Amino acid sequence: MGFIQKVVTFIILRTVSLCLSIPIILRLVYQRWKVGKSFFYVKPRPTPPPILSDKKWGTHSYVTLKSQGIKLHYVEAGDRNRPLILCVHGFPECWFSWRNQLQEFSSKYWVVAVDLRGYGSSDKPPGRSSYQVDNMIEDLRQLVGALGKEKCILMAHDWGAVLAWRLVIQYPDLFTGHISMNGPHPGVFGKHLRNSFKQIRMSWYIYFFQMPWIPELVFRAEDLAVLTQMYRGPKNDVDKYPDEVIEAYKYYFSQDGAWTPPINYYRNIDFADDSTKIPKVKVPTLIVWGTEDMALDRRLADLAAEECVFARVKYVEGATHWVQQDNPKVVNKLVWEFLNSDEWISAF
Repeated sequence: MGFIQKVVTFIILRTVSLCLSIPIILRLVYQRWKVGKSFFYVKPRPTPPPILSDKKWGTHSYVTLKSQGIKLHYVEAGDRNRPLILCVHGFPECWFSWRNQLQEFSSKYWVVAVDLRGYGSSDKPPGRSSYQVDNMIEDLRQLVGALGKEKCILMAHDWGAVLAWRLVIQYPDLFTGHISMNGPHPGVFGKHLRNSFKQIRMSWYIYFFQMPWIPELVFRAEDLAVLTQMYRGPKNDVDKYPDEVIEAYKYYFSQDGAWTPPINYYRNIDFADDSTKIPKVKVPTLIVWGTEDMALDRRLADLAAEECVFARVKYVEGATHWVQQDNPKVVNKLVWEFLNSDEWISAF
């Protein structure tokens, strides 16, 4: 893309971001005036809640990637001598979003759920440029070797799935299987975003996140109330996301500076990149998609499958964007079927 087009894209992006931000800023000012100083107060959470330390999820560990200059936190379950399933979370999450899969698949696999850089208990390097996509891809590529494995099964969700798609495209020999959950294929998403007003409308937050400071303020308001709203949804699903689960996420995101690194993932999106010449995914792939996703059009699942040599799409009816947390029983069953499938084994 030429220089002029990049400038035009930048101007359009900033204009859209500002237009989206103005009503949000006005609402914040009004609520701050109505509620008072406590509106932006976040309760100190110096120690993790008990649910994060529960041994049934696994063991907490760290690994330092020296060439990357970063230390990553992860939770592991199962025998290290078994094949590795590497679980990669999305926004705004952490290793905890894979708690049900850590339990389920540790009977036959070594399951590792990592905190991406900038999240949870992993390092949070300063600066927006630290969160360019290539940095996270290299983190994950090196992580597999640092865990002592030459290959693994990659299971990812949301932003983690965005990274996973790129990993299996760039390093197919590193993975024996790929399980993507409500996370768009990079080439497909860009094309769909340009052609679908529905997806543009659903992606409004991506443009809003380009603004400095304001997104962080939104997430801090009323003691991180947005986290409760995001997970429980409009139906206020307390059964799936009880207070102890919400508090687990609030612990991590209540820490100083916890929001800027995850939001910087979005601030590093290259909106001027219109490249669609991406090689087909050779790694056998399972795409699991919650049908009630409010951020990503379900058509993205089938469109992504078309970019794979071997792919299977499974919709989880009624599940939201947080598919593996919403309905772990169904999701785990689908994953087992994929892992035990003769069709998958022969395809690989």
